[in-house]
Amino acid sequence: SSIVAAVASKKIRVLSFRLHTAATATNVTFNSKPAGAGTAISELFACGINGGRAEAFSPVGHFETVAAEGLTVTTGAGSTTGIGVVYVEV
Repeated sequence: SSIVAAVASKKIRVLSFRLHTAATATNVTFNSKPAGAGTAISELFACGINGGRAEAFSPVGHFETVAAEGLTVTTGAGSTTGIGVVYVEV
């Protein structure tokens, strides 16, 4: 799923994020994606049933895309996952 669209000549740097799953455990990975499957830029986050993860604000960022690529996520076969990010273009 697309989270932030690509911006010409810019990287998307994620400063904080939160994930929340519903009634089924789900894995989540953030990707830098020009086309196709994309390239993982985060570790796999294993979110439990009705659980999630939140990473606090980091002024240097947690991860970033390649320039001119969008930010996407890949989720497992579990339930719907809510995702929120705070980011800057660099």
